Amino acid sequence: MKPFYLLAFCIILTAACGPAPQPSLMEMEEWDLLWISDSSGWDVARVYAAMVAEDTGITIDLHDNWIGGLAAADVLRALQGEETQSFTLANLADEIREAEIIVFYANPEGSWRDDNPADWYCIGASGNYVNNCDMSTFDTYIADLEAIYQLIFELRDGQPTIIRAYDAYTPRVVNWQADGCFDACHACWDNYNAAIRQAAATYNIPVADVYAAWNGADGTLDPVERGYTKDNVHPNELGARLIAEAVRATGYDPVIP
Repeated sequence: MKPFYLLAFCIILTAACGPAPQPSLMEMEEWDLLWISDSSGWDVARVYAAMVAEDTGITIDLHDNWIGGLAAADVLRALQGEETQSFTLANLADEIREAEIIVFYANPEGSWRDDNPADWYCIGASGNYVNNCDMSTFDTYIADLEAIYQLIFELRDGQPTIIRAYDAYTPRVVNWQADGCFDACHACWDNYNAAIRQAAATYNIPVADVYAAWNGADGTLDPVERGYTKDNVHPNELGARLIAEAVRATGYDPVIP
């Protein structure tokens, strides 16, 4: 048994010194950059990674995990340990544990309220309509995003982490106009992006303003006409650079929730 004075000394020393300090991110030689998104992030991660390396002088090990149609509900289930058919999602938790910088976006499919379901479609080349996209219909989506952020922090276990989100652009401005639902779809899209920002704000996570970069400050400009897409939907080189620049503009301060 340790003498009492030795035990007391150990307690005092631990209290005075505390846990070993975490190294500054900027003192590191290499960062793992984890990009998680749907196809709106197609080919964006490599552009952003090059920007980060240029800005910081740090070697970037890129993990580009964009998945077509990626929904927040699927990400949440995977991080909670549920079985998934996606190899990428199955390994996501391990990648988060190692990532010094994480960029995250996922859509609200599967995150609708049972007692107040959303009823709108504003992502098609035709057939767009709006019956209900009240802000309250995004409550489950917000909760799912917040749960994902909470799990990210738990997986990082106190390590300094740069976490960024980005909001949603729309390539369907002309289609909304053709279907006679521009104002209604525009309002839905505003609520959609408001939900993304609300969830991120809960954890002090900066949100890159991709919507403004692609659709203008008022969300009325057509990114297809502006030359930002390669297939009338997904970013080409210019479109990818605009998204990457928007994320870049949020800086590299680690997030303290």
